[in-house]
Amino acid sequence: MCGVLQRGVSPPEIVVMASGNGSNFEAIVRATREGLLFARVKKLIVDRDCFAIERAKRLGIDWVRLEKPWQRSLTNLLRELQPSLVVLAGFMRVLPPEIVNEWRWKILNIHPSLLPAFPGVEAIRKAYEYGVKVTGITIHFVDEGVDTGPIIFQKALEVRNEWDLEELENHIHELEHRYYPRVIHAVLHGTWRIEGRRVILEEDIG
Repeated sequence: MCGVLQRGVSPPEIVVMASGNGSNFEAIVRATREGLLFARVKKLIVDRDCFAIERAKRLGIDWVRLEKPWQRSLTNLLRELQPSLVVLAGFMRVLPPEIVNEWRWKILNIHPSLLPAFPGVEAIRKAYEYGVKVTGITIHFVDEGVDTGPIIFQKALEVRNEWDLEELENHIHELEHRYYPRVIHAVLHGTWRIEGRRVILEEDIG
């Protein structure tokens, strides 16, 4: 779809940052190759040894591990790469204010709950143990807080009584893989604005 619309035009370059399994990273890469996301993943950035590196090797994507101190390493790397968008996909560190400010409204994050409920780590488990009937995913711009940036997109998921924690995790991951590439594309190529804390996105994500 996007490849046809943008034929002959170089795709914008993005970087993906991860600390763990890397399934969202792979979903993003595959979306670029299937024409669902018109972008090129220039590099995977990790802060530790993780399975996301193995995915990058298999997919033929360049990757780099941040050196210590990681904040300075990341600052220098982003200035060198100059991506159109920085995409966090399970990156388990809080970005320092200096980086957030330098890349304001160019850093996206995905969170496995309907923020502001259950911010921080282990959100799926926390929601499950709390006994929520509805949870979901949130995609937002990154600000100086922890999962507090302006919300771009949310998708709700009704939690069935018969699901265990693993089944809920699987359904949440399915939503992440389906919608994160779409939102990235909309931010890169669509029309949007921020009014206060509201992100007005003039594209139907579905």
